[in-house]
Amino acid sequence: MADDGYVKSTISPAQLEGCGPLQAPSAVAVDSAHNIVVSESGRGARILLFGANGRLQRVLHGPAVAPSTPAAGALSQSSDTGPWPAALAVGPDDRLYVIMRANKFAEIRAYEYL
Repeated sequence: MADDGYVKSTISPAQLEGCGPLQAPSAVAVDSAHNIVVSESGRGARILLFGANGRLQRVLHGPAVAPSTPAAGALSQSSDTGPWPAALAVGPDDRLYVIMRANKFAEIRAYEYL
């Protein structure tokens, strides 16, 4: 995102190498270092961290491309019953705040991911 609020670049399929295609992206946030955090909605959804260059850095939550191989440095793993990310934001302290949902409950989690 440029300083004027206009889109400066997009994330191409080639930049998603290592994580597979996005599945129902639901939220996006940018931290002070211009890293991009994207969440997917639904069961088994992930939270993905992209560098300022748009390249995938790591999977923060949920399955990696191969569900049987957890991502290195993952914050947690989701299951078929949840929880899964419903919304996210990066605070002024560069913590990632995520609303996690599972069936009939929701909770807010804060992560230090940098």
